[in-house]
Amino acid sequence: MVSAYGTIANNGNYIEPLLVTRIEDKEGDVLAQFDSTPERALSVDATHKLVDVMRDVINRGTGATIRTRFGIRADVAGKTGTTQDNADGWFILMHPQLVAGAWVGFNDSRVTLRSDYWGQGAHSALPMVGDFEQRALRAHLIDARVRFDTQETPGFWATRLERLKTWLNETFSKEPKPKAAKQTVAQKPVRVKRAPTEPEAEVTEKATEEAPPQQPPVFTQMPPILPTPAEAASAASAPSE
Repeated sequence: MVSAYGTIANNGNYIEPLLVTRIEDKEGDVLAQFDSTPERALSVDATHKLVDVMRDVINRGTGATIRTRFGIRADVAGKTGTTQDNADGWFILMHPQLVAGAWVGFNDSRVTLRSDYWGQGAHSALPMVGDFEQRALRAHLIDARVRFDTQETPGFWATRLERLKTWLNETFSKEPKPKAAKQTVAQKPVRVKRAPTEPEAEVTEKATEEAPPQQPPVFTQMPPILPTPAEAASAASAPSE
């Protein structure tokens, strides 16, 4: 049963269960190793739908105790099971990295659980699987953030229909389109007229008039006394010694 549900969790690839995966000696050298080759058993679309359906078993169905009692918030899916006359109780829990299951019953089918309560897999088998999965998450053996890849690729007609809906919404939408922001127009610089300048001559004349008057020169010595013309002529006719 765990192998069958593991096929669903593995995107429809069946892997044969192995009790022994490898054999090592005391030095850690691998003496033999056994592998299983995946075999396609279900289509990818079918497995995605099954996972989606069995998610609801955990979220709002008979397996909700996984959330409420054991506090598992990871992306998991599961299925409870009960046989006739409460002879067997089943529960399978699927995680993208781990699939666990439990069976409660007797080797002799004539011996039953004798109770409609304990005969249900949600009450007899689920607690064992829930505790096992909770311990695996707490020990970080599996990642609680991993999710099932159940997103379906839209087909040709689905893609065309989605484009048509988008076009209709954009064309006939009653919501007003947002107005474009007003652009600020740069204003031309304002030219300031300057007063006409006065002619250079007038400026020079004004500067001359406004300049302070020049003071007469000051002499520190008296100038020499020059001879008269008669004294100069007599000095020229006098015989020289």
